[in-house]
Amino acid sequence: MKKKRISYEYSRKGIEQSIMRHAKSLRMPEGWAETIAKRVADATDKWIEDKDIVTEEDLRVFICKQLKEVSPDLAFAYHNHDKII
Repeated sequence: MKKKRISYEYSRKGIEQSIMRHAKSLRMPEGWAETIAKRVADATDKWIEDKDIVTEEDLRVFICKQLKEVSPDLAFAYHNHDKII
């Protein structure tokens, strides 16, 4: 069986929204969550600007590292969003 190839396009807004959703699920104050989302999106924009190809997994790992610096709980939630925990 042939696997389907799915490509993803980087979206700063998508990253920010995803972080905000996870922060909301942790009942994080909205202002702090917005600050974190913007900070991580800024770092991600800078990180990808000189790369030709970035996989979804590369992006997830980078974002988790950024989140871990400011909120280990949020990093854990983001990393494990597709798992039952």
